Amino acid sequence: MKAIPIPIFLLALAVAAPAAWAEPSYEACADLAETDSEAALNMAQTLKLRRGEAEAGGMHCEALALTAQGRPADAAAVFYQLAERMLQADDELRAPIYAQAGDAWALAGNVAQARRAYDQAIARMPDEPDYRLGRARMQALGENWEGARDDAAEALALDPWLIEALLLRAAANRTLGFSRAALVDANKAIELRPHNLEALVERGRVHMALGDRKSAWADWQSVLDYAAATGRADDPAAAAARQYLSR
Repeated sequence: MKAIPIPIFLLALAVAAPAAWAEPSYEACADLAETDSEAALNMAQTLKLRRGEAEAGGMHCEALALTAQGRPADAAAVFYQLAERMLQADDELRAPIYAQAGDAWALAGNVAQARRAYDQAIARMPDEPDYRLGRARMQALGENWEGARDDAAEALALDPWLIEALLLRAAANRTLGFSRAALVDANKAIELRPHNLEALVERGRVHMALGDRKSAWADWQSVLDYAAATGRADDPAAAAARQYLSR
C-alpha cells in the first residue's frame, strides 16, 4: 500500500515523548503500530475514548495497526469511517484518508469498495493524480478497460511523468484494440525508465498485438538480462517474460 502523508491535524496530536512511557498520543500510537501492533490497538482504544481530535487520532492509529497485522479489509473500514466522520475538516485533510481506505481495500482484493473510496478522494481533490491512478488500477482489475484508460489519461494530464499511468493506459488501449496508441505510451515509459521491467514486458505485449514477434521477444529478453544483472530474477515481470519466451 502506498504511503500517504498523515494529515496535519493528526500530526498536531503528537507529544514529544517516547512511545514506551508517553501519555497515550497519536504519535506514540503510530510509532508503536510499526513495532507492536497489538499494543498499538490497545492504545488506540484509549485515545478513542477521549473524543474529539484524540478520538480521530485513535481511529487512524487503529487502522495503521490493523494494516501492520495483515488485516487490510478491517483497516480499510476504519480509514473510511474516519474520513466519513471528518465532516468539519477541509477536503485536503479528508481526501488522503479516503485514499488510504482505497489502498487498503485494494490490498484486500475488494475492487468495488476500493473504487468507491478513490471516488470520494477524487471528489475532494480532483487535481491529485495519485488518486486517479489508484482508481485506474481498480478499473483494470475489474476489467473496465475504458474506465482504466480514462482515469490513467486524467492522471497523466495532471502528471505526464507517471510511469504506471502510462503503462495502464497502454494496457487498456492494447486490450481495447488500439495497439498503436498503446505503443506510444509504452515507448514513452521506456524512454523515461529504460530499464523498467514492467514497461518492457508491456511493450513486448504490444509488439505481439501488432504482429511484431521479433521486437516482442527482444523486449522480453531485455527484461531477463536486466533482471539478472540487478539481482531481480524473481521479479514478477521477469517471471512473465520467461513465460512469454517459453511459448
